[in-house]
Amino acid sequence: MTWDMRMNIIIGTAKGLAYLHEGLEPKVVHRDVKSSNILIDKQWNAKVSDFGLAKLLCSEESYVTTRVMGTFGYVAPEYASTGMLTERSDVYSFGVLLMEIITGRSPV
Repeated sequence: MTWDMRMNIIIGTAKGLAYLHEGLEPKVVHRDVKSSNILIDKQWNAKVSDFGLAKLLCSEESYVTTRVMGTFGYVAPEYASTGMLTERSDVYSFGVLLMEIITGRSPV
């Protein structure tokens, strides 16, 4: 995979998460951002998929308390320890995904 392809995947995923967090009301926290939940089309455009664990976050709330869900290796430590879900949980998972794309190695 070329670096241009990788960057296209990274940028597409970032735009998708930005839309979920900033473009919708209520906000959507995906809770399971990982490589197998990013679909790629023929032009190497990324699409965020699998919203089975997603939660809504209303504008008057800064977090929602919930049972910890997600894939080991991608779950943010503060979410895993407190159960307080914020957009930062998805941002952490996106960072893990970035490292996976750059290095080609599994997060675990």
